[in-house]
Amino acid sequence: MDRYQIAEEVLAAVGGKANVTANDICMTRLRILTEDPSLVDTDQLSSARGVLGFVKRGENGIEVVFGPGKVEAVHDALVRLTGIEGSEEAFDETGSALRAPIHVHISDNPLRSAALAQSEDATAEPVEDEAADETSVEDLVSLLDGIDEADPAPAADDEPLDAPEAERDPSPARVLVINGPNINLLGIREPDIYGHESYRAMLRLCHDAAQEAGFSDCTCFQSNHEGDLIDAIQDAYGTYAGIIINPGAYTHTSIALLDAAKAVGLPMVEVHISKLEDREDFRQVSYIRAACFETVSGLGIEGYRKAMLDLAAHLGL
Repeated sequence: MDRYQIAEEVLAAVGGKANVTANDICMTRLRILTEDPSLVDTDQLSSARGVLGFVKRGENGIEVVFGPGKVEAVHDALVRLTGIEGSEEAFDETGSALRAPIHVHISDNPLRSAALAQSEDATAEPVEDEAADETSVEDLVSLLDGIDEADPAPAADDEPLDAPEAERDPSPARVLVINGPNINLLGIREPDIYGHESYRAMLRLCHDAAQEAGFSDCTCFQSNHEGDLIDAIQDAYGTYAGIIINPGAYTHTSIALLDAAKAVGLPMVEVHISKLEDREDFRQVSYIRAACFETVSGLGIEGYRKAMLDLAAHLGL
């Protein structure tokens, strides 16, 4: 599935790029501020490919829900199509991201439908509940943020999230950045240990470093669930040239992540924001390290830049 085609469908649904005044991403949501909210076609938006749902915020704001492996790529395409860089401050200033009267439409997830279709018991029709009260809506949106319902990386039978033919980098090397539990809370979680830089800032750094290192594409994936991380590693086989991984606490507990990494055999760099050797005894064990050619630890989010450059050098880019 082409990121530019998805972004174009979203832009058409929100009234065209001329109607977009600001954009950003938050967790699994693409945030858009519009000049004229009456131009937003919610039915068209809900039917756009890859869209899991949307939430209206304030008078001019709308948040479009994607899976975590897609939202960064679609946002990047939206920025290129509109010429408007992402701005977290714009949403803080307008207050559009604050609690407001909410209307939610959750579209059918094609991945879930495909899975149900393969089951003998899959007879139920998808249900759309537009009459949900505010509490249940907030719970649903929180659930979408916490549970990654979409595939973390393009599945084997999907079109890759690549740029249009005319804009493709001739280099085929793509890089996958995998982050484990609680990394999405950067800037909030124990800033004396993990720093004050936000998860959004880390994503920007990874994309900038990937471009600097010569990668044709960078996908960032984060989940709090071990199985999702294993799926991301497995899905990277045949799609990405290498992986940068910060498994979070699963570093010290997950043999399953190590097995997945060994199975795909991709070049891999282990990254940790804090300096593990100066921390608790239980953090001195790293299972994933046995599948990595390098470990970067204690450099804050700048460790991702070093990992990106070192991975590129290892691949001969």
